[in-house]
Amino acid sequence: MQGSMAAERSKVRTLLDDAAACRVDDPLRARKLALDARTLARASALTDNEAEALYALASITHQRGHTDDAFALAAEAVEVASRGEPSLTLAWSHHLLGVVHYQASNFASALEQSLAALQVYRITGHELDEGKILHTIAAVYQSMGDHDRAIATYENALAINEPLGRRDLDAMVLGNLARIRGRRGEFLPAVSLGRRAVELAREHAPHLIGGLLADLAEAYVGLADHASATLCFAEARADWEYRVADGHELAPAEQLGIMVSEGRVALRSGQTDEAIASLAAALDLADRTDHRELKLEIHDLMAMAYKQAERFGEALDHRERHFALHREIFTDSADLRLRTLQIAHDNQTARHCAEITRLQTTELVGSFAAQHADADAYHLEAFERLASLAEFRGGNTTKHTDAVGDLSAEIAHAIGQPPAWCERLRLAARLHDVGKVAISDAVLLKPGPLTMLEFDEVKQHTVLGRRLLSGVSTELFSLAAEAAWAHHEWWDGSGYPNGLSGKAIPLSGRIVAVADVYDSLATRRVYKREWSLAEAIRFVRSGAGAQFQPELVDAFVQVMVAREPSLEAELA
Repeated sequence: MQGSMAAERSKVRTLLDDAAACRVDDPLRARKLALDARTLARASALTDNEAEALYALASITHQRGHTDDAFALAAEAVEVASRGEPSLTLAWSHHLLGVVHYQASNFASALEQSLAALQVYRITGHELDEGKILHTIAAVYQSMGDHDRAIATYENALAINEPLGRRDLDAMVLGNLARIRGRRGEFLPAVSLGRRAVELAREHAPHLIGGLLADLAEAYVGLADHASATLCFAEARADWEYRVADGHELAPAEQLGIMVSEGRVALRSGQTDEAIASLAAALDLADRTDHRELKLEIHDLMAMAYKQAERFGEALDHRERHFALHREIFTDSADLRLRTLQIAHDNQTARHCAEITRLQTTELVGSFAAQHADADAYHLEAFERLASLAEFRGGNTTKHTDAVGDLSAEIAHAIGQPPAWCERLRLAARLHDVGKVAISDAVLLKPGPLTMLEFDEVKQHTVLGRRLLSGVSTELFSLAAEAAWAHHEWWDGSGYPNGLSGKAIPLSGRIVAVADVYDSLATRRVYKREWSLAEAIRFVRSGAGAQFQPELVDAFVQVMVAREPSLEAELA
């Protein structure tokens, strides 16, 4: 048992390492690897690995710009990781939640999550990235307008980084300190800090140079040193152009930072037309890339610029757009707080459902055990009740489970499997969807298309089904667990939960896949109409070589024609 657990843990570790290695260059593949790692870890009850996989999924999803999905995954990672000892996974999951809240301008919750991340990180005994978490906390204070705490926290981050040699973080921290000093009118220290930040960035964080130079230019303007400011902007633009020519993708936020700074400096210098031109270009880019915080600032600056130019109608327009965007951001922040509560509620509900399922199974098995001498008989009756419950919750009758079992047995007979195995498959296949008892009603009964996260939840029924059925060590239930686990694998390897292909997929799973898809199509569901027999058969036949093993499709068609001879002419 321990050897098997170690082997599963090793597989999960390999998947997670591979996901991390390709995360930047191939995020879609990284996401699939992380999802496979999560599925395997959950099936093997490797809680720490499941939490790590959830965080990896959250991080990849956030990188791709899907903030809501990233938030939900990170919240689940926190919930799973909290079951064990304080870990880096728990710390970084809290940190990601803090970042998402920060991006939504929900600063109180951002601070709460970031402080929780710092507390957990310190408990783990790690030190290398503490400055990164402190930097996030300081940035939250800065956005809240609490500049004194922000400065103290940034300086704490510098002290933490000093013995660790994190010069890339130092450049970022010094740049933010320079920005705060400049906004407070403390231009001499702002210039001093800005110069140090630029020097470090040239060697250790070149992607920061443009923004740091733009901030330094503003500090020089505060000292009335316009020549140095002009040089800073020229160098920032040159760095921007060089990196683009060198094949680097410049983040829109970097470009916007420079453009907004140029507009702000032009406005302060009384160059109204130049300010309007620069800010208009920045607004266009911000609109195209949906950088709402910068759009908010740009509308504010453009309202001032147009007022300075005595173009009052346009000034009023930008002021109104500023207010409207501010309300939109505030509303989104409130929505995020509500989603936080909803996700916490959903996680608790899922835990309750899992516990109810466990208790129901235990109770049913216990009651039947006293009445039946045959283990398969009383376990089968208990699990068929659970399978029926899953079907009823999905708005269906038990006909689907029986139909899949009967059709699976007939296909098995058609390909020449031993009669005893075929009859065992008839019973085992009835339990293929038993794992759906733990899927939430909101997902199971949803009439419209599923989101990515909802589909991921549905996928877990294969894992949960195997886990439930593996508790009975008889041939029938071993076959049932195998079919529940594998009936959504595809012949070409693009299925789930493990992406198996060809004959690496257990035969039971390959057969039940055909029977399940056919009967699902031929049965009315809450989200679809009932297909005709010929339509459903043609669909299955179209999946030969991709979703299904071709020989099994041929056997399936043979069975269906034997059932309904009139289909032969229609299918031909």
